[in-house]
Amino acid sequence: MKKNNFIVFLLLLLFGFLSVLSMWNDSAIVDEGPHLPAGYSYLTQKDMRLNPEHPPLLKDLAAIPLLFMNINFPSQIKSWTDDINGQWDFGHYFLYNSGNDAQNMMRAGRLPIILISLLLGFFVFKFASELWGKNIGFLALFLYVFSPTILAHTRFVTTDVGAAAGFFISYYYFYRWLKSPTLKNSLFFGIVFGLALLTKFSTILLPLIFAFLIFIWFLANKKRVLESAKLYIGGFILSSIVALFVVGMVYVWHVWNYPPERQLNGTIFTLGSFGFQPAVDFVVWLVKSNFIFSRALGQYFLGVLMVLQRQAGGNTTYYLGEISGTGSVSYFPLMYLVKEPVTYILLVLFALWLFVRDLKNSYSNVLKNIRINILDNFVELGALAVIVVYWFVSIRSNLNIGVRHLIPTLPFIYLLTARQVGFWIKATTERISNYQGFLQVWGLYWRSFKRILIIFVLLLWASLSVVFTFPAFLAYFNEFGGGPNGGYKIVTDSNLDWGQDLLRLSRFVKQNNIQSIGVDYFGGGDVGYYMGNTARMFDREIPQRGWLAVSATFLQVACQPQYVGSCHYNQRSYVWLDQYKPVAKIGYSIFIYKIE
Repeated sequence: MKKNNFIVFLLLLLFGFLSVLSMWNDSAIVDEGPHLPAGYSYLTQKDMRLNPEHPPLLKDLAAIPLLFMNINFPSQIKSWTDDINGQWDFGHYFLYNSGNDAQNMMRAGRLPIILISLLLGFFVFKFASELWGKNIGFLALFLYVFSPTILAHTRFVTTDVGAAAGFFISYYYFYRWLKSPTLKNSLFFGIVFGLALLTKFSTILLPLIFAFLIFIWFLANKKRVLESAKLYIGGFILSSIVALFVVGMVYVWHVWNYPPERQLNGTIFTLGSFGFQPAVDFVVWLVKSNFIFSRALGQYFLGVLMVLQRQAGGNTTYYLGEISGTGSVSYFPLMYLVKEPVTYILLVLFALWLFVRDLKNSYSNVLKNIRINILDNFVELGALAVIVVYWFVSIRSNLNIGVRHLIPTLPFIYLLTARQVGFWIKATTERISNYQGFLQVWGLYWRSFKRILIIFVLLLWASLSVVFTFPAFLAYFNEFGGGPNGGYKIVTDSNLDWGQDLLRLSRFVKQNNIQSIGVDYFGGGDVGYYMGNTARMFDREIPQRGWLAVSATFLQVACQPQYVGSCHYNQRSYVWLDQYKPVAKIGYSIFIYKIE
């Protein structure tokens, strides 16, 4: 037991070190600009006028370390006193114009998110080992620890990894409740369910997924259907009420000092273009109430509708030579294929092959005992349901801005992959005791050794390919995607360049004694704050001379004025720059040119 705990501890410790060290010199990415200041305002002002399109829990946790710092809160500026959701202006002023240490604030704010990721990693091991044994638990945890996408996004004050924790940990306690639907388990599941709903609004899919799985469970259960329905439907209703109560009580804090009239005006204005009026009327009705719990729930559902509105609207992005705000059905599948290590993709394909092979070999038995097989493999069925539903919704969305939107499904993919691969290795070791002849036993040992060696080599390849990109985990692309140096040709934005390298750019400029450099920066940092008068602005449409620093996202996505919002590659603003090769790349995300 101590040995097992030590291995888990070492893997999580390595994950923590990689996360902390790699984020230390990252400047604020786009989403951190509003997220961290909003979180600090929630804790200190009890007012959620900023960033309502994301639930508050993760921002609250990120802002806790700031309570122990000397922070100036700009409560008199227009973006706080007058604007409706002035999150961008307020966040920028709070970080860079209020006398605060922006870099240290970002470092401190990211630590709680890393702790959440460590907790998620522990549950990946815990769930897998409880179901299928310690070795499979180690394999699942290894896949998690060396996931470049998890490593990249665990280091930022964003909601993606927190949402993954919400999905996975709530599913763990959901399954525990299904196996033993006691009052205690119902209440505990309800609390975790509520916390999950407070991580990201994509978790609104959880009630639908859980309801579907409950239906399958009680149909497959030995008890009479009616008896099972009463037990599980009643328990789920109780858990859902508890979850809603948790959500409401957390939001109560966040609207406590939010002036009711201001909240109502902000809600009406924000949802003015929302297509389904009955939903808007319901939210407005909640916000109009004099009961603070109702206002709290209104604020929550306001965020839900804002996310639905954003997904329908899309976001202008670069993808395979096209710049458009319209989503592509191939976007997320391709992002998965180029942003995950090749080894991981091979293991997933192998796991799928093992599943199909086993299903084919026992097809008749599965049909005869379908109820028993559902119960025996219910965790796998549920994990697949989460993956399929989430991917289906993501693929249909117009919001194609990053593989990070698939992060909630990655722990489930690692869990299922480890299960299949682990059983494949285990199959030979279990058969050894059934043979007496030396040659037979030796042959099985050799087969087992070969299987372990193959998986070891594949995992070593994956871990090295990821570690060698340190600290630029966000820019990780596998060999199919051209590696970190070539990924920008496929896609940009949060897949590669989210503004994380501004501090490194300022250090490059100082080290090379550059007196003046044109900067076109995409991100949540402030160029003047980090670079002072060294940086200069310039017109993208006019060919430049001297030193230039251009973010990969703007290099690829900036269209000429007549094509703004949708253009082909040869209609970009930086067509004139294509004839030059960069003399350096800062973290693979900022291209440095010296044009004579």
